[in-house]
Amino acid sequence: MMNASVMTYMLALVREETVRTVLPAGAVSNNQMALAILLFALAGTGFALGALTLGRFLRPTRFHPEKNAVYECGEPAIGESWVQFDLRFYTVALVFIVFDVEVALLWPWAVAFKGMLGAAFWPFLVFFLLIAIPFAYEWSSGYLDWVRAATGQRRTTVLEE
Repeated sequence: MMNASVMTYMLALVREETVRTVLPAGAVSNNQMALAILLFALAGTGFALGALTLGRFLRPTRFHPEKNAVYECGEPAIGESWVQFDLRFYTVALVFIVFDVEVALLWPWAVAFKGMLGAAFWPFLVFFLLIAIPFAYEWSSGYLDWVRAATGQRRTTVLEE
């Protein structure tokens, strides 16, 4: 059972909290901000879907066999289109994206924090190491070599094939 003084103290805290949550004039509450964001997202989605729907009904639909033909750079396809794509292209693309993002983030950082020598150096070092350590691992493992060595792989002979 609670003591009466504890109950009085808790009620005073609740009353004090309700007094503290009164917003000053012109301030926006979190609920109002969330409602504004929700309405903005709904309006943007409605605008995009409305434009797509309107375009679907207004555009002409003339069927022609040329529209259903396979298109690839204006040239007819030679051979089977379902071939296994070399994974090295994906590796090159991923490494490019990682370093592109790194440069895009480090350039503004260097411009903004050039006056904050020590305070800005340590976050930069952490960010750089998070990029450099996986790159060093990929490089030392040979994943960045275009023609990888076949050492350690089992060779098949003509009889096994």
